[in-house]
Amino acid sequence: MAVYNEKDKSKWTKDGRHWYYRTPYRDNKGKTRYKKSKRFSSREEAEAEELRFKTKRDNPVLVKFNVVASDYFDFMYKTRKESTIYSYENAYKKNIEPYFKDFYINSINIQQVNYWKSEMEKKKFRITYLNKLLNILKGIFDYAIQNYDLDKNVAALSGRFQSVQEKVVPDDKKLEYITLEDFNKLIDVIDDNMWKTFFIFLYYTGMRKGEVQALSWKDIDFNNNQIIVNKTLSVKTKKDTYKITSTKNYINRKIKMSKTLRDCLLEYKKECMEYTDFKEEWFVFGNSRFLPSTTIDNRKHNYFNKLNDVAEITIHQFRHSHVSLLINEYIKTSKEKNMKVDTTKFFLMMSDRMGHSIKVMQETYMHLFPTIQDEVVDLLDNL
Repeated sequence: MAVYNEKDKSKWTKDGRHWYYRTPYRDNKGKTRYKKSKRFSSREEAEAEELRFKTKRDNPVLVKFNVVASDYFDFMYKTRKESTIYSYENAYKKNIEPYFKDFYINSINIQQVNYWKSEMEKKKFRITYLNKLLNILKGIFDYAIQNYDLDKNVAALSGRFQSVQEKVVPDDKKLEYITLEDFNKLIDVIDDNMWKTFFIFLYYTGMRKGEVQALSWKDIDFNNNQIIVNKTLSVKTKKDTYKITSTKNYINRKIKMSKTLRDCLLEYKKECMEYTDFKEEWFVFGNSRFLPSTTIDNRKHNYFNKLNDVAEITIHQFRHSHVSLLINEYIKTSKEKNMKVDTTKFFLMMSDRMGHSIKVMQETYMHLFPTIQDEVVDLLDNL
């Protein structure tokens, strides 16, 4: 292994990395060239990177699974949102790497993947999390096919995790949300104007928590009565710091404000503007620093604890509550105007407001609409 320790400290990196490797290889024209790497913190890191470089060029398939995975995550960090890949990497280290790290990538077969799947199922993870793990594993094998001459993706061939749908789930339990009546009870027990505004904002916009955390006053257009949603706040990063990034699905949108929300925000902004160093760039909630998720969750829990007859919901379920509220109002208005309840039209309007595809909106919220059984019976009675 041609690994070296840089003696000249002036060539060390600012954070003290000074190990590197220098190794020969043949380029695409058959000429011998030398690869000199960047600096690493330890001899072990430099040796591992040299092995990965040489194996990838000389015998791509004969490489350890964890070497391919490391290469895969390095690539993903360069091309995807850091917070997303950070969560994927953590899931990989906890539930994938321990099972496959000692295998060569080409020696893993479907039986071994199926064994791993059975071990994961024993942990009683939710089916969505299990398939997240499977997608990570499939991604690693896809990367190996593209970069290490692997011939097939055994994780994909194994198939997705399947759940046995035996448990009876009533419609009112399929989606947890808070009704307008119960929401008003919650607001009545909040004695801090910022937190009252925060929860009203969640309920009347349906925005994601990270989107609300990242929102600044310059994103609220009071003249046109709309909120500009073009970013989110991520705190799960390699450096354990927060980062403002694009929205979850990279879709920017504009949300119209109700009169209730607009009036509430204007009153709250007047309070914020009393600070001598107030700036439009300030976070709407938190001022010069965003509101931490733990603080939000603790406050929510404390306020719900003051209520005896209202079940606590998560911050994300305020998003469901917003849609539920609008579905109820849409059905009510349609009946008052003797209009047909057009679910397609409703979900088309709501997909833009919520930043979801129409398909996702229908799959998530269709059961909240009344069924069309009465219309079906009318057709049968006319036979």
